[in-house]
Amino acid sequence: MVGSVKLPTRVFDPSYGRRVIERRAWNCLERCRNALGLGQIQLPIPVEQWIESPLGFHFGFADLSYLGEGVLGATFIREREILIDEQVIDHDGRCRFTCAHELGHMLLHQKVRPEFHETSDLGPGSDDMIEREADRFAAAFLMPLPLVEAEVIKVFDECRMDRVRCTWELMQTTRESEWMWRKLLLPMLTRRFGVSLSTAINRCNDIEPRIPSPRPLLPAEFVESLLHRSVRGDELDAIRLRDGVPQYADLFTPASSDPEQ
Repeated sequence: MVGSVKLPTRVFDPSYGRRVIERRAWNCLERCRNALGLGQIQLPIPVEQWIESPLGFHFGFADLSYLGEGVLGATFIREREILIDEQVIDHDGRCRFTCAHELGHMLLHQKVRPEFHETSDLGPGSDDMIEREADRFAAAFLMPLPLVEAEVIKVFDECRMDRVRCTWELMQTTRESEWMWRKLLLPMLTRRFGVSLSTAINRCNDIEPRIPSPRPLLPAEFVESLLHRSVRGDELDAIRLRDGVPQYADLFTPASSDPEQ
């Protein structure tokens, strides 16, 4: 069974209730990688190309206003076709997410109904369970958990940060955690995976480190605030790395002895 495929991660897991869709998305990515003879999955995920080849669905851009006001994408199950509205072509993050969302419908919901339309008022806050599932597939497809884990660890190592202590700090609602999210991780994640800030934030809120009492890697309390300008601007500017972890450097904090700082 596809749902029984285990994700090749060491540190992170999808939050409870997301695991079947996570595995479906990873299985689809591995299918593409194997079909194309790739040694590893490339970033950003070339979702537009892979929908057509190797996945074998018809794909294109069109004026979808005939389907109704605000329709951004459409999936036609019987025709094996995915269409994206021309208005999102210039919005790369939105366009890529819409493509992956419609692919989610194509792979997950073939027996639900023959046609799906995504409108601009649907998204992470939607009350429609089917649309939420397609959103989760899109996030897992564009930001596959094993690759997110590898990129986060890479940032920690490049910055000479303590992996365990910094991962624990990320789960807190502190200025040090906010500094890591705003200054290090979110800029990297949006760039490497070709996604919008909101997609990266919601994705990280659905990830849980493997600890005895799992909690989101990105605290729910930070989801809304990280979308906007920080109210702790001066405080974040005073964060420095000391002994591999971020610390607030006030007037009474001794200067770091680390020559890299």
